[in-house]
Amino acid sequence: MQGFYELEMKYLHLLESLRNPIFDAFFELITELGFELIALGAICIIFWCINKNFGYKMGFAYFASGMLIQGLKITFRVPRPWVRVPGFTPVGNAMEKATGFSFPSGHTQSATTLFGSLAFHFKKNWVKVVCVVLFLLVGFSRNYLGVHYSSDVIVSMVLSLLCIVIFGKVFSKIENNKKYDLLVAFILAGISLAVMVYALVLESKGIITEPKYALDCCKTGGAGLGFALGWFIERKWINFGVKTKKVWQQIAKVAIGIAVALLLKEIPKMVFGDTAIVGMIRYMFVTLWVVGIFPFIVKKFTSKNK
Repeated sequence: MQGFYELEMKYLHLLESLRNPIFDAFFELITELGFELIALGAICIIFWCINKNFGYKMGFAYFASGMLIQGLKITFRVPRPWVRVPGFTPVGNAMEKATGFSFPSGHTQSATTLFGSLAFHFKKNWVKVVCVVLFLLVGFSRNYLGVHYSSDVIVSMVLSLLCIVIFGKVFSKIENNKKYDLLVAFILAGISLAVMVYALVLESKGIITEPKYALDCCKTGGAGLGFALGWFIERKWINFGVKTKKVWQQIAKVAIGIAVALLLKEIPKMVFGDTAIVGMIRYMFVTLWVVGIFPFIVKKFTSKNK
C-alpha cells in the first residue's frame, strides 16, 4: 500500500504545482456543491414541491450511500494527505472543513448522489451532461484542493452511482405497492442503527481515537433512522400531495420547512454540545421533520384551505 499512496501523492503534488488564485477560487466554489446542506436542500424542494416519489428515490440513495461511505471511513481509517505527508498543504481553509478519515470522499458521495440522481431522472441529454460534469468537477475539486486522494473520489463515485441504480429500481417496484413498506423501513433503520453502534464500539475500544469520527457516523445513521421512520409514517398515514394552487404557497412551504429543519439541526448542538448521541438525535429529528412531520402539517393546512 505504501507504493500505491506514493503514486497518489505524486498526483496530488502535480495538482499542487498547477495551483493559482483563479483555479483555487473556482474549485473552492465548486466543492461547496458537495456539502450536505446543498443535497438535503435540493431533496427537500423536490420532495415537498415537485415529485414526491423522485424525492424518496433520492433520499434512499443519499442516506444509504452516506452510511456506506461513513462505515468504510471508520473501517479503513485512511489518514488525510497532509497527515501522511506533513509538508503537503491543502488550498485555503479546505483542511478545516475536511472532517473524518480520507477514504472514501463524503463530499463526492453527496454531489454524486444529488447530480447523479438528476442525471438518471431527466430525459434531455444536455441536462444529463451538465449533471455528470458537476459531480465529476466536485470529485476533482477534492483532489485539487488537496483533501482527498484520487482513490477516495473514484470509489465514492462508483458506490454512490450503484446506490442510485439499486435503490431506484427497488423503489420503482414498491412505490405503488405498500406491501413491503414495513420491511423496507426496518431494513433501513437496522442499517442505520448498525452503523451507529459500529462507530461507538470502535470509539469505546480506542480503535478510532477522535470523537469526530464517531460523530459523523452517528449523524448519518441518525438521519437514516429518521428517514426510515418518516417514510413509513408518510406512506401509511399521511400521503400528502406536492401541488398547491399558488406559487407563493410553494415558496412558503420551502422557506418554513427548511427554516425549521435548520433550527432542529443547530439548537440541540448549541444547548447540549456536539457529541455523537446528540448528533444522532439532531439528524434523526431533522429527517423525520422533512419526511413525516412537515408533510402532515402541509396536508392539514391544504385540506383546511380546501
